[in-house]
Amino acid sequence: MFAQGQLIDGRYEILSLLGEGGMGEVYRARRKLLGDEVAIKVMQRGTRTHDALQALRDRFLRESRACAQLRHPHIVSILDFDLDTDERPYLVMELLNGPSLRKELSVVGTLDLAAVAHIISSVAGALQLAHDRGVVHRDLKPANLVSHRFETGEKIYKVIDFGLANIRDTTTAAEATRTRLTVDREFLGTITYAPPEQLRGEPTDHRSDIYSLGAVVFEMLTGHPPFDAPDPIAIATQHLQNEPPSIHAERPDVPPRVDEVVRQAMAKSPGDRFDSVAAFARALAGRDSAASVTTGEFAALEPWSFLNKYELQQRLGSGRLGSDIYAAKHRALDHPVAIRTLRRAASANWDAARQRFLREARALQVPHPSVLQVRDYGEERDVVYVVTELVDSMSLRERLTREGPLPWDVLRAFTRQIVGATIALRRKGGGICGLSPEIIRVTPDEEYGERALVSSAGICQVQDLLSTLSESSLRGTGPLDMEVPYVAPELLMGQPSDERSDVFTLGVLIYEMASSRLPFNAPTLPQLLGAMLMSPPKSLAELRPDVPAAFGAGVMAALAPQPALRPATVVALRDVLTPA
Repeated sequence: MFAQGQLIDGRYEILSLLGEGGMGEVYRARRKLLGDEVAIKVMQRGTRTHDALQALRDRFLRESRACAQLRHPHIVSILDFDLDTDERPYLVMELLNGPSLRKELSVVGTLDLAAVAHIISSVAGALQLAHDRGVVHRDLKPANLVSHRFETGEKIYKVIDFGLANIRDTTTAAEATRTRLTVDREFLGTITYAPPEQLRGEPTDHRSDIYSLGAVVFEMLTGHPPFDAPDPIAIATQHLQNEPPSIHAERPDVPPRVDEVVRQAMAKSPGDRFDSVAAFARALAGRDSAASVTTGEFAALEPWSFLNKYELQQRLGSGRLGSDIYAAKHRALDHPVAIRTLRRAASANWDAARQRFLREARALQVPHPSVLQVRDYGEERDVVYVVTELVDSMSLRERLTREGPLPWDVLRAFTRQIVGATIALRRKGGGICGLSPEIIRVTPDEEYGERALVSSAGICQVQDLLSTLSESSLRGTGPLDMEVPYVAPELLMGQPSDERSDVFTLGVLIYEMASSRLPFNAPTLPQLLGAMLMSPPKSLAELRPDVPAAFGAGVMAALAPQPALRPATVVALRDVLTPA
């Protein structure tokens, strides 16, 4: 065990012990060169032989590399991996400042359904990314969901210990289970959420995580796990044989449909569970069910007068600037709509965020098939809102995460559509600098089969960016806001933008659609800016030999660090990429 003030590898100064477990200890530490604080997990050597220890190190490194590729706002970031002077593997992660869900539940007991659905939606997004990349957590429990509160006041939950449950030992699965059930008391906290196939020593996959998450949801709503006993053998037997009890019987305020959702997630056979963790989260929120959140429930929390005109049905997710997106319908016309709201409490700089929100809403009033149509917008008291068409769609980010690089015919069509939308927005005084795949929708289309739909305008002036970035992005001390990698470098340096800034954003978007990777990526703003200015990305000719050479060259020209080296206008870029 390390003492306060001790150095690991001469670079990390130990500040305090955060926790201990079967794998080793976790410490709060300070990076000597940068001065920021991190969390370090150091593996215990134990009594393993040299060969066993080497095998464990190799597995730890493989798992760490895999997990380091999972870049998601709700997955703890892995910053470094190495061996200390005693050749013990250690893992450096971002330091989360909040308590785990385990500690929160020990204080508050239970959470209401809206809070549970909101947390699980975030966690499910992280897990879906991991599952799509072939990574299964295998140790989901409240202790591995940790909260973090940003300086702006926003609170989120992040998944920790991805993949590390797989390397607790090098025995067979059956041997590991027998050992854990009889010896390792730490596993008592894990077995409470373990799926039957894991307890039997059988192969596990993404559906195993769905089972565990269902058990976590049960506890969030009732204050206790679905199966509980002082003896781990008894807990395992209940997982293998019993159905979870009724949540509605304990919590009449929780709709009976939630029992059905949780029981499906915790089905004994993996084949009877939800196909994906995203589907489970949607069902829990009522989005895949006839039941939905009533307007009355929203109105009790948000006494907005525009609810007299629109009936809110359920929350769909989060948007830019900390906004919330709801499905709704026009009361008089019985027409489905989407309502995006931004509240004062969600913004550190309300005046700047409000002005930018309304400016983007006005800019979207452009008649173009690839621009989401605005039906209404306004403000009252501490909220601004915009009403758009409700479209059957997924985000471009979901599409790229699920299927990887777009085939050439789809890439060409999406490029034509997004570039066309940009030209239409610019004619009305709008822009798309900073537009990201999270806010581009992919919807069915009669002409193309699929259509990319711009659902939010971009940044028109540097003040829009600087005044609404999070403190962690601005200071280079935390995760970047999602739009930053799509913003032209001149804006990041505080210079004015022009049409060539939109050209740069289009270059980033098209490069990512073609390769499923960002041309410039870094953990902090200074590093990202350095990459944009000094590190040209790998050419599309290398990554996509099936793409026409002129198209690839046009995209690379759009990514030039100096505006003068890019195509001068979006129309000029269009003529290169998709000539008539």
